Amino acid sequence: MKLVVALVAALVAAVAVAGAHANGSPYTPGLVHGAGGVVSPGEGVRYVTFATPRSTTVAAIRTRDGRVVRTRRIRGSFGIPLVAYDGTAGGLSGNGQRLVLATYGPLPGSPGQTRFVVLETRSLRLQRVTDLRGSWSFDAISPDGSTLYLTEHVSAGAHPVYRVRSYDVDDGRLGAPIVDRLESEDEMGGEPVTRAVSPSGRWAYTLYARRGHEPFVHALDTGRRQAFCVDLPLDLGYEGQWSLRLRLRGGELAVRAGRRAVATIDTRSWRVETRR
Repeated sequence: MKLVVALVAALVAAVAVAGAHANGSPYTPGLVHGAGGVVSPGEGVRYVTFATPRSTTVAAIRTRDGRVVRTRRIRGSFGIPLVAYDGTAGGLSGNGQRLVLATYGPLPGSPGQTRFVVLETRSLRLQRVTDLRGSWSFDAISPDGSTLYLTEHVSAGAHPVYRVRSYDVDDGRLGAPIVDRLESEDEMGGEPVTRAVSPSGRWAYTLYARRGHEPFVHALDTGRRQAFCVDLPLDLGYEGQWSLRLRLRGGELAVRAGRRAVATIDTRSWRVETRR
């Protein structure tokens, strides 16, 4: 155990200098390995992975002093999932008790499978291993860690199509696609640019860029398995949409371009106001 901790500490130091990295997926934000990881704010702990083709070492590192407090080695090559192309990481439940890791899946339409594992954070004990046929990626997790939201990638390319489905961790059951409550659709298109999450972890707001269309925000209620897609009437062009960021304050979600808010969304009524 001491040898493992020492090795992880050395790897953390090395990656901290070189920077964390993500790679491996041409159609999702991918996975992150190394010092970046994902942080549990309440506990002040950062969870990171160091993977080889055959195994992954998961480490819990105290943020205030960099001390490695827990490690676990699991079979297979896993990483912390990224949920947006701005580098936002996910996989940690709002209560900090469950951590999700993922593998890369095949290209949509190709044979193969995607694997997810769920760990209990206090011991890093493995609680669930899930193999899903096809191309999948992690999207969100409910505050209590009982429900995962996984993106099923139908097609890739310039105009990707996908749908979000729930997965019951305790029962190991995959649910039906989450239907947009505003437009009654279960398929989406675009690329996830940035994300904001409510303090409890219940709401995940993701801004998507789309070619030839306006951007939109996918508001996912991870507690009730509901979603609301809110179109943003912004004339930015596809490239300009990638500069947008989200900031959540109370019941208002601000869409920002640099320091300036270009639109706001009322998260109770879903009313959008643009600003010049």
